[in-house]
Amino acid sequence: MTPAKNARPRARTAVLVSMFVLSLFSTKATLAGSLQPPGPPAPTARTLESLGFDCPNDPANTTNLLFTYLTNQAGFDTGISISNTGSDPFGTTGQTAACTLNWYGSAFTGATPTPTIAPGTTYVTLVSTTLNNVTGGFSGYMIAHCNFPYAHGFAFISDLGARNLAMGYLAQTVCTDRRKNSMGSGR
Repeated sequence: MTPAKNARPRARTAVLVSMFVLSLFSTKATLAGSLQPPGPPAPTARTLESLGFDCPNDPANTTNLLFTYLTNQAGFDTGISISNTGSDPFGTTGQTAACTLNWYGSAFTGATPTPTIAPGTTYVTLVSTTLNNVTGGFSGYMIAHCNFPYAHGFAFISDLGARNLAMGYLAQTVCTDRRKNSMGSGR
């Protein structure tokens, strides 16, 4: 066979493939089904209850924050901040009060108080400063019981000096009645 005879069928094949591919993209596609995610529809009005922050059995004007992991062992330390966000441009009236830090770990289980935290301010500490008398350091979790509403927390774990490793997370709001069958969120 000569090259001229082979070129003609290849060219025709290339044209047919091109026309087929173009036809795939030029025809109108129809979708059968729905693009909605499975499950119940999301609530239309975003309320505290719909967000999971309802704690009907908790005392009024309190907030509980769960810090899931804190440490000052093996060359690491954790910074903790608790903000009293009771001052805002929406007319919220906050209250000045303290928090009790309830520590749960292998080396220490107990409670330490914070100073009072005014609305619009933040309490900041290190685990190594707050638990400086714990031999061998602390590793565990902590629940901050704050005697004011609108408390929010953040933790930042790093190697000393934050030179190599670091990570941070937001504290979770938890209810005092954490049973799943209660009126609370069950967290």
